[in-house]
Amino acid sequence: MSTNQAVIEALEAAEAARCDALLKQQIDALEGLIGDDLHYVHSSATAEDKALYLARLRDKYYIYHGLQSLAREWRVFNDLALCNGDIAIEVEVKGARKHIKSRYLQVWAKRAAGWQMISWHSTPMPA
Repeated sequence: MSTNQAVIEALEAAEAARCDALLKQQIDALEGLIGDDLHYVHSSATAEDKALYLARLRDKYYIYHGLQSLAREWRVFNDLALCNGDIAIEVEVKGARKHIKSRYLQVWAKRAAGWQMISWHSTPMPA
């Protein structure tokens, strides 16, 4: 197995753990998978830092019911990885259920604690 393939497998595992934590509302587990310098931009253009994002998850402002990867492509640059992808999301936002298909750019950084997501920026896909 190539080094790059091993890194991509580690990133896929980290992303699977992140999605699992979101779906199970395991915010403490999620906290370790995202960096303190997180910049999160939803498809609605709402931007949050780590503290606000986690607070909203804890307060059930967001409740994720489904996350389905439709496409994903990784590019690894030493201790930084970019992921371009498409995703189908089923989420409640302030009690309103939404079905969203988004195209996103995700950034992961290799830290002492392992790979952490430090950026998510998504935009809605046309119907």
